[in-house]
Amino acid sequence: MVALRMPRLKKCCCCLPLRIGSLLIGYGSIIFSLLSISATSLSLYRVIVFVQNHENEPVPGHTPEDMGRVAQSLYISHAYLLLVYLYYLIISLFLIVGIHMKKPILMKTYFNSGLFLLILALATVVVSTVFLHFGATITLLVWCVTIFYCLLVVRNAYLEIEEQNKPRDFEMQNLYIPHRAPLLL
Repeated sequence: MVALRMPRLKKCCCCLPLRIGSLLIGYGSIIFSLLSISATSLSLYRVIVFVQNHENEPVPGHTPEDMGRVAQSLYISHAYLLLVYLYYLIISLFLIVGIHMKKPILMKTYFNSGLFLLILALATVVVSTVFLHFGATITLLVWCVTIFYCLLVVRNAYLEIEEQNKPRDFEMQNLYIPHRAPLLL
C-alpha cells in the first residue's frame, strides 16, 4: 500500500490561524451548501414546469421521446446534486461543532467525510460533463480544488488540536537537570 504524505500547513491562506480558517471554512461551507441547494431546487422546479408546459406540445424539432430522455437526465443530475450538497451541509455542521467544542474526532470525521465528498464532487464533474454545459463543469472543477485545500486546512487544524491535547512525552535527557543532580564524590 502506498501512503500519500499530505503537506503540513501552519496557517490558512498564509495569514490566518488554522482554527479561524477552519471556522471560516465550516461557516462558508454551510452558506455555500444552502445557496447550492436553493439554486439546484429552483433549477429543478424550472425543469419540472417546462416539462409540464410542453408535455402536450413538444418543442419544435424534438420528439416527445427526446424531451422525455432530456427531462429524465436533468432529473437525475439535479437529484444527485441535491444529495451531494445536502451531504456537504451535514458534514459542515460536524466541522463547526468539532471546532467550537475542540473535539478532534468530529473534525477528523469531517476530513474523512470530506474525502468522500471530494470523490462525489469529481463524479459530479463527470455528470456535469455528460448532462450539463461546460461552464458548470469548470465551476465544479474549481469546487473540487477548493474542497481539497479546505481538507488540508481542517486536517492540520485537527492535528494541531490533537497535539495540544496529547500529554507531553518527556525524554530522559530533559529530566536530568545538572543543578539538581546529586553530588558525586
